[in-house]
Amino acid sequence: MISIRKYFFVVVFFSNTLLANYSVYEGNIGKYKVEFYFDAFYKDDINIIYIDNRNYEPRQLNSTNKYRNDEGITFNIPDTNFGSSIIDTIVIKNIDFNEDGTIILNKTLECESKLYGSFKLDKKFGYDFKTHVNADDYNLKLKKNVEFNNVEIIQRESTKDYYFKTLISKKKGEFMQVVGINIYQKKDGNLFQTINNLKGYGFLSFTSINTNQDANFDEKDNDFYISKTTDSINDGNILDAYYSYDNNSGKFVYLNLSGRFITFDSEKKTAEKVKYCPKDYFNRVILTDLYQYTDKKKYTILNSKCKVENKSKVDYKLLLSRQCTKKERNFCMNASELLIDDYLD
Repeated sequence: MISIRKYFFVVVFFSNTLLANYSVYEGNIGKYKVEFYFDAFYKDDINIIYIDNRNYEPRQLNSTNKYRNDEGITFNIPDTNFGSSIIDTIVIKNIDFNEDGTIILNKTLECESKLYGSFKLDKKFGYDFKTHVNADDYNLKLKKNVEFNNVEIIQRESTKDYYFKTLISKKKGEFMQVVGINIYQKKDGNLFQTINNLKGYGFLSFTSINTNQDANFDEKDNDFYISKTTDSINDGNILDAYYSYDNNSGKFVYLNLSGRFITFDSEKKTAEKVKYCPKDYFNRVILTDLYQYTDKKKYTILNSKCKVENKSKVDYKLLLSRQCTKKERNFCMNASELLIDDYLD
């Protein structure tokens, strides 16, 4: 049985966060129970993740045409996420738009399936950023007054046996945060594991979790990493924390590895993490840590190197490279891994 939490919320995102309408709908297509997760803003910017209780495979729907008032919008359901084989085509008939072109997702969506005929989707929760004239007061009130806990948002990527939903919470006066992960079994849709107490993970819609790195080098599809952002969805402003399935404990475990710039060596079973700590635009400390993946299913540090680079103020060419002092090393160890963003053009 697909788990849908019965919440309905409206949440605001300002200029340094996500600006979109996020909504979750539930319904039935034929004999299958379905969920539709919307990340949408304008007519040509409608993203939907679909999942049903046939095989619990998250799929991103493909829009086949632009919106027409008399026809709605047509989407193809792929056999697998990003797959080219189509298992059904649906039309969502009653999506509306404001005068500024931003989307309105109604409480009930009237839909048509090529295979199963007419069906309806009922909204279970949603949050909507408004951009029309005089919307500032409305948005500020939402930020100040709205709060909720542990709302589930499907993640686009999954492993062979598991799919993921992030748990989203918001306190009054603050923005949304990812506070946990629910991991579900694809074989029956049952909840397998919950990871709680995540801190500092800003909301990244359907892409908080990725599964494209074999972090424990076992050549099995049983790894994921969750991405952390503090104040934006800029691809550069991301830190990743790595997890893998552990046969001994029978659950996913944190591998003691997180960072922004990490490269893996599958032959040596190592991971190299580089941390850049600018002092200004022309001087920076670079800390490079080499980690070894061990039989204890964790990464442990092998060695750490630290250097200082000084560059020309004229052409930005390297003038000097030397080892760090103890003070410089401590500066970089204590600095945020996102400090470099303050010095990017």
